[in-house]
Amino acid sequence: MPKRKDKIIKLYFCPKCKSKEVGYIFEFQNIFGIIPRMKCRKCKNEGLFPIMVFNLNKLNKKNGRRKESKK
Repeated sequence: MPKRKDKIIKLYFCPKCKSKEVGYIFEFQNIFGIIPRMKCRKCKNEGLFPIMVFNLNKLNKKNGRRKESKK
């Protein structure tokens, strides 16, 4: 039986305020087209934002264990 592919979730976050409300803004244009930039909607920080990568299957397993231990 072939192994099922794990679902991967990628999430940008702001290094300054740790918010997940980060999005692209398209303001500047040059000869190559529009240059996308990223901006935090909460603290208005602009620049490079790190990515957190989650394996959804592993995350669900951990959450299931946590729920069982609380009962």
